[in-house]
Amino acid sequence: MRILLPTLDDPSSHGGVARYIDAIAKTFSNVRVVFVDIKHLTRFFWNAYHEYDELWVHHVLPIGTRAWMYRMCGGKPYVIFLHGLDFDLARRNVWKRWLTRRILRNAKNVVTNSHALANEVALFASIPDPLVVYPCVDDALVAAACTILPSHYPLIPLRLLTVGRLVERKGHLTVIEAIKDDDRFSYTIVGDGEMKEEIQQKIREYALEDRVQIHGNVDNVALANFYMNADVFVMPSHKSASDREGFGIVYLEAALFGLPVIAVRQPGVDEAVVDGETGVCIEDAVAVLQSTLRHMVTDPTRVGEMGLRGRERVLAEFTREKQFGRLRELL
Repeated sequence: MRILLPTLDDPSSHGGVARYIDAIAKTFSNVRVVFVDIKHLTRFFWNAYHEYDELWVHHVLPIGTRAWMYRMCGGKPYVIFLHGLDFDLARRNVWKRWLTRRILRNAKNVVTNSHALANEVALFASIPDPLVVYPCVDDALVAAACTILPSHYPLIPLRLLTVGRLVERKGHLTVIEAIKDDDRFSYTIVGDGEMKEEIQQKIREYALEDRVQIHGNVDNVALANFYMNADVFVMPSHKSASDREGFGIVYLEAALFGLPVIAVRQPGVDEAVVDGETGVCIEDAVAVLQSTLRHMVTDPTRVGEMGLRGRERVLAEFTREKQFGRLRELL
């Protein structure tokens, strides 16, 4: 079967959807990924019609719209993949809700990146049991992690780490507020984005230059080193008006390297982080984060145990072959 996967996401980007698509391409040699300019979608579908047997669509609007229209005219079948924010945007008004229901109901299959999202989709479009395929950790990170057996013995200061885009909802400022008056914690931030200057200003305001550092985007080799040289991964991400954490692959990356994780409790995230076992899911408040961190700094044994359980879970359940192998039932 020839499968065409058109995407609006630049293949070179480091976003979650782009990485998900890359994992599919690495798993299935018969999937052809094509970056498409939104202005040329109709021409693309017309020209590519005879080059595939099935479409795998990761943008319910607008690529899913074209796939549905062609299907209604006797065209090829399509599978819809949903990631969270895309589903939110596709329900923003009456017209989009009407259209999205029809796209989903006429799809050969619907795949979601969490059980929480699968439940939302099933309720919205009356689709029983969408297939759940979680994001997976990158092969290169698995290889790097498997060359060592993490042995984190938290010292003072406890080394905190966040990896992610520098945007408001990721919670970097919440972490800074939580540790600003407690020198038992250091904090490393890896990533780039629109809030970089604001975060740097807050670091200067609180005179935290000796305990808080920001690094830009890094490759997998450098990223593995950051994970190996941390004690606790913390990313108190919350839902905003325009975005949400559909799952949180970085939580699994951190767990792979033996780090316990602190996250804000929300649907999808609570599938990446098992509360009380591989980390802690908390309410979105500075005081709650402060209390959680203080418990961790005084209980290094628990920190180590959660980290090891997280690592075992990732290696057992979240490698590329384990997750994306589930898509074989669609072939």
